[in-house]
Amino acid sequence: MVISSLYVETVPGRAANAAKVLERMKGVEVHHIEQDYKIVLTLEADTVDESYQVSNLFKGIDNVVLVCLVYHYFGEDEALEDLQEA
Repeated sequence: MVISSLYVETVPGRAANAAKVLERMKGVEVHHIEQDYKIVLTLEADTVDESYQVSNLFKGIDNVVLVCLVYHYFGEDEALEDLQEA
């Protein structure tokens, strides 16, 4: 399991619309919208690759101008375990 916390910034006045799109994405939970341009969310995924793929989609959402990773927790990801053994 991979858990990430992200900060997403939008064009001012557009955070609510972007948050609606984000909430429909697999593993995304929007926790807070501040000043209608700042979004705080978590993303849960089974693997690091899946987490990256989903968060990479954030950049394509209308009015999103910045995506910033705040925290990343790597649980049991077989891909990472394979790298450590190499």
